[in-house]
Amino acid sequence: MQTYIARRILACVPVVLLISIFTFGILRLIPGDVLVAQLGGAQGMSAADMAGLRHQLGFDRPLPVQYLDWIGSGLRGNWGQSYWLHKPVTQALAQAFPVSAELGLMAFVITIVVAVPLGIVSAIRQDTWVDHVARLFSISFLSIPSFFTAILTITFLSRWFHWIPPRGYIDFFSHPTLNLEQMILPALVLGLSTSAGTARLTRTTVLEVMREDYVRTARAKGLTEDGVIWRHVLRNAMPPVVVYWGVSLSALVTGAVLIEVVYGLSGMGRLLVDAIGQRDWPVVQTGVLFIVVLTLLLNLAIDLLQGVMDPRIKVT
Repeated sequence: MQTYIARRILACVPVVLLISIFTFGILRLIPGDVLVAQLGGAQGMSAADMAGLRHQLGFDRPLPVQYLDWIGSGLRGNWGQSYWLHKPVTQALAQAFPVSAELGLMAFVITIVVAVPLGIVSAIRQDTWVDHVARLFSISFLSIPSFFTAILTITFLSRWFHWIPPRGYIDFFSHPTLNLEQMILPALVLGLSTSAGTARLTRTTVLEVMREDYVRTARAKGLTEDGVIWRHVLRNAMPPVVVYWGVSLSALVTGAVLIEVVYGLSGMGRLLVDAIGQRDWPVVQTGVLFIVVLTLLLNLAIDLLQGVMDPRIKVT
């Protein structure tokens, strides 16, 4: 197991390096001058002042030198200073990530609680009214964008009940009640949108396993239907769903951009979008690198969990 984990981590190193190079390079190809954007047009500054500031920030050096300086400083714990926020990049990410992490984890729990039972019941009661309702739910939330659902919830709540979720972010440990008032509605919208795909995948995998010969054999031996479902069907149907959870969880935890914007949450997604608009390259390239590393680690954890769930998968 330790050898497998070490190999996977070593295999991630070139992936992270390539993505860091690509992100660093592509940001420099975006039209526009970073200094002009930061200084609001640079009115009143002479060409000599602009050149001096550009030299101070290191923009006049070759791009490979700038990249090596950034990645070398980052490996020593210094990922640079935000041009726009005027604070260390690590501090900006540390403030934004807990918001997205809480939103993503709450939405993930809602997804599991709603989607898995819905997909199982839909498969067991195939072609009944329960199945039709479950499929209608899945198709509806797959078709309707989550940000549109978020806008509808805010509109109807404000018109009918004269209430909207508090904007900003309050830490759960500081004020649990206000924190839940802020987070429960965006988490519910995001979780229901994500649960649609999970429910359809659960239904498909359960139906496939229920048609297998060993399931018919288990029924022929006299096992109860509940025993067949719990001991044979779900055990073999859930590994693909767990893999899908890994992809969904990394996207949820690292920020649902439009949901954060609609509900006024200052999470990772909103931070990166604002940084791109403000050409705050240190925040963008470090944030992307952080998301990549987190995604790779989550995928590794899901692979290890899949090996535990399915003995046929060798994790060595």
